[in-house]
Amino acid sequence: MAAQPGAPAPAPALRPMRRDDAPACAAIACASAIGERYGFEPAALAATLVAALDSGGELFVAELAGRVAGFAWIDPSGAFSSAPYLRLIAVDETLRGAGLGTALMDEFEARTAKVGRDWCLLVSDFNLRAQGFYEKRGYRKAGSLPDFARPGIAEILMVKKRSLPR
Repeated sequence: MAAQPGAPAPAPALRPMRRDDAPACAAIACASAIGERYGFEPAALAATLVAALDSGGELFVAELAGRVAGFAWIDPSGAFSSAPYLRLIAVDETLRGAGLGTALMDEFEARTAKVGRDWCLLVSDFNLRAQGFYEKRGYRKAGSLPDFARPGIAEILMVKKRSLPR
């Protein structure tokens, strides 16, 4: 599904996640670096995503050519009850580098632009590619949480500051 050399990549369609998207989203996350390292199970993650939807969670998908190509799960006031928090983002491994992560991050920031002062996320210490992606978007490392999600893995708190109108 890669674009022809020199041709612009098609823009993904962004829409709210539906319950029937959960298995595809879970499969994408399970195939990611974090999914593999943390041992995500597709059925369990799909159930977690459905439960999040059922409880009013904000989840949305990026669709390309009629199929789910990535998704994001956000908590608009989740970090410290005042900063938008990116809970989970995943892009189909065959489509990485095609702008889907950028589109999902743009949507996260747009949906939460009027909430708090900063955007926050956690990224695992071993996920160097994701760290670089976030840094290019203006996120900076603000701290480390050793053994936070799993023993032997540190979660890095990344924050993107933004100016607010006075």
